[in-house]
Amino acid sequence: MITHNNTQVIAEPGKQELFIIREFKAPREKVFKAFTDPDILIKFFAPFGNTMHFNHHDYKSGGSYSWYNKNAEGKIVCTFAGTIHELTAPERVIQTSEFMEMPERGHAVMEAMFFEELENGRTKLTIHDVCFSVADRDAMINSGMEHGLVDIFNQLDALLN
Repeated sequence: MITHNNTQVIAEPGKQELFIIREFKAPREKVFKAFTDPDILIKFFAPFGNTMHFNHHDYKSGGSYSWYNKNAEGKIVCTFAGTIHELTAPERVIQTSEFMEMPERGHAVMEAMFFEELENGRTKLTIHDVCFSVADRDAMINSGMEHGLVDIFNQLDALLN
């Protein structure tokens, strides 16, 4: 388990899944909207000074998306695409996500995001990712993704407050 600034990444050895857990000091509806409204997503969902851009977005059950992050020099550093299987406000999002720069297509992640209302207007976000293989999951963990998540979540904290 890795914990940074209240962000937990739980990845048991030999399993294809991982869990990301983070609490926010904001109401569930507001946190849910941040993760499902493209106009808000572009404000925080790019770490380390990068910027987020959409190729397309249709945030609804049965919809899809494609977005990319650019660095300060304007170079695309990553592109993701997926299908939104279920969007149930303000409780959960079930979607796929595929890192498009992989040398081989088809390594999509099934992702479930759960938004739990807590006391004092806080929200617990639990993300459950199931990867194509243990190797894919391990590669994601070893990429340093937790540092990017911490930066993204800290940017969301600033936006929510």
